Amino acid sequence: MLIDIALFQGDQMLQEGKIKVTEQEKIDEVKVISLKHRLTEDVARVELRVFENGEQQIKSNLDIPVHQSDDWESIELAQYTLAFRCSLNA
Repeated sequence: MLIDIALFQGDQMLQEGKIKVTEQEKIDEVKVISLKHRLTEDVARVELRVFENGEQQIKSNLDIPVHQSDDWESIELAQYTLAFRCSLNA
């Protein structure tokens, strides 16, 4: 499954990108976020860590059902918003 992601703090987008979630665990890291992810049967297990000035601000474990998104979806995480869109044609 391919997941488009965008992390916001208020109206400011801090990071955007894509992750390809497979059965093999993988970690994608960029300046602001770290995403550890793995596909298990019908759920994408994603561990999200958000950093500011090199310090971890939040850590959240997300279980995202395998599905095709019709539009962007979002999750509020303290002062951040994680927007994502899932695609089965990865």
